[in-house]
Amino acid sequence: MSNSDDHSAAARRREVRITKGYTLEDLAVATGLTVAEITAAEEPKGSVQKRHVARIENVLGLD
Repeated sequence: MSNSDDHSAAARRREVRITKGYTLEDLAVATGLTVAEITAAEEPKGSVQKRHVARIENVLGLD
């Protein structure tokens, strides 16, 4: 994935989270991840495991 794709995907996760009314804390509870892990998934250069991204995207309906 290119840097612009990483940025777009991260921005899209954040946008959808906010649109659906999830706070970072809400999404952390829903996914079983930490706020830091959610934040990393929303940052273009964030270091986050693919399985964590999959959990976030599943809850947000992006999968």
